Amino acid sequence: MYRPILNLAIGFVISAVSTYGLVHLIGSGLRGTGPKIAACVVLFVCMAIDSGKFGLRTPMLRRQTPREHFARFGPVRGALLWGLDTGLVVTTFRVTSLTWAALGVTLFGLVPWWAGLCYALGFVLPSMAMVAVVPPSKDPDTKAEPIWLMYWLMDREKAVRIYAFSLLSLTFVGVLATVFLG
Repeated sequence: MYRPILNLAIGFVISAVSTYGLVHLIGSGLRGTGPKIAACVVLFVCMAIDSGKFGLRTPMLRRQTPREHFARFGPVRGALLWGLDTGLVVTTFRVTSLTWAALGVTLFGLVPWWAGLCYALGFVLPSMAMVAVVPPSKDPDTKAEPIWLMYWLMDREKAVRIYAFSLLSLTFVGVLATVFLG
């Protein structure tokens, strides 16, 4: 019963750490104040997008991880493929620009490569908790997740957006302070 969520978690962690590691490697030669200023620009753009004031949307590939992975490969391998795809950070829908901001500060050397592990755990641990807490359906014909959970999560989208904007703002101020204070 829990093997698919474990495989999803493994796939997500592998992809997220690989993505952040690659981005960190690409930017590893950047030094000095320039990368910090570039990170400030990335953060400011992300804040502008997420503020909702300009009619902009979070940059993303507007696609969902293919659900046929489960039918084609079964729940265990399908979950692994789902995790590998979703853990790539920018391949599916995003509610906020926070993931782009995180990649930006990683690219410009302000966080280490293992920030991908933190990103992954922020997704994987709540997902695993939801699977452990939400009872499976007793109806053998029902294969979908509990609809009340989807509505509960969707009702909190505005709060997530506000939280993400606040986090972006704090990060922007912190990076800006490092530019001017050393």
